[in-house]
Amino acid sequence: MITEKIQIRAARKEQPGRCIYISRSLREALNIPSGARVRVMCGRNSLFAQFVSIREEHSLVSVHPELLNALALPMHPFACSMTYDPRVKTVKLGPVIAVLTECEKAGLPQSLGKMDGFCRELASCSLEKGVLFYVFDLSGFEESEMRGYTLFQDKWLESSVPFPDAVHNRLHSRALEQSDVFMEMSSHFIRERVPYFNDRFLNKWEVHQILSQAGELAPHLPRTELLASKGIFEMMVRLFPVVFLKPASGSLGRRIFRISQTDDGYELDYSTFSGHLLRHYVSADELFKSLYPRIKEEAFIIQEGISLLTFQDRPLDFRILCHKRNMAEWAVTSAVARVSAENQFVANLARGGSQHPIKRILEESFASDDAFHIRKLLNELSIEISKALSMYAGGLFGEFGVDLAVDLEGRPWIIEVNTKPSKHQDDRTAAGPRPSARAIIDYSLFLCQTGREKDESGGVL
Repeated sequence: MITEKIQIRAARKEQPGRCIYISRSLREALNIPSGARVRVMCGRNSLFAQFVSIREEHSLVSVHPELLNALALPMHPFACSMTYDPRVKTVKLGPVIAVLTECEKAGLPQSLGKMDGFCRELASCSLEKGVLFYVFDLSGFEESEMRGYTLFQDKWLESSVPFPDAVHNRLHSRALEQSDVFMEMSSHFIRERVPYFNDRFLNKWEVHQILSQAGELAPHLPRTELLASKGIFEMMVRLFPVVFLKPASGSLGRRIFRISQTDDGYELDYSTFSGHLLRHYVSADELFKSLYPRIKEEAFIIQEGISLLTFQDRPLDFRILCHKRNMAEWAVTSAVARVSAENQFVANLARGGSQHPIKRILEESFASDDAFHIRKLLNELSIEISKALSMYAGGLFGEFGVDLAVDLEGRPWIIEVNTKPSKHQDDRTAAGPRPSARAIIDYSLFLCQTGREKDESGGVL
């Protein structure tokens, strides 16, 4: 099989229908028989068309609008790969890779909302790789048709789109992931053998249970319990000078409580954007009664507080972004230190934190050789965490955001793991697509290739 990157545009309507007009040199390079009727596939859509040679530049292909419509392809010009398989006389366009997220319609066509910048980076990487890329939300899915947004002349244009060969799930709402339409869509993808990765959120208790079973990871976990009773709460607040209450399904550092022992009771700190909300309680019983109305409606974990390294007297952690390269191999794609905003005890960028190079931050507190060793250990630990979750969490995962911290002796501690790590524009350190965008497209291409090989061998992905 031979593959070429091509530019596709709509042919004039008055030209004969069901024809694809292709330069002679490109047709010969792909080894497509002259004048033959050939099967054309894009996503799961297919049809038969005649390829007609014309005098045109090598990479340009004109497709009759009727054919574009039948293949659910955009009417505006776009680029993708074209592959011809002479064994089955089939031309394949794409592959087709899609991202599922929340599209904020009010900003269209200029912007998709909070994921706009990262989706543009994914579109840029896709263009380089010959991938037909689009973004869709749950309203764009039906079993008979997909609608999505493709990027053209710096604007997102909505149209019918081919069913994808691989999907990256970037929904940010747990409620949407539990909706009927999401369940219908995921069941459809499973039936059609369309791989979709990071298909669900993992809650903090689920992550803790998996990691605590891994012998090399368990020593790096703070003592953590599911807050299932008042007795567990009272045990933890008496055992440790500081504990944290975190919603098992929380994100972005929201609704986290810090409880500290004092000489005459307990201090409760609930951090907000405006600063600390401190309350003092004389007993664990009184404290629990005050907290109960705020925590009774959802699952919480209660976690030992560790004396951790700080930076300029502010809490500090490390976000290590890991991506899957194939069925078994994980790699660190990026790593940054995050310092909390003033009057915050969480370092999330979403809560006003700032990011810094890990090397510089660690060398403020450790000798250069020790700082290098700690950085290496953070990366190794993050990869082992990703492997363990990928193996035992169920579902397909291709990206994890691992949050680690370091104590005063340089020992790493596991804070939490995110299946939908944030994609803030201020995460960027250079022009062009981030390594994480390239990694997502590369893993999607791996899934597309694996799916094609399994289809050809009669296997199931």
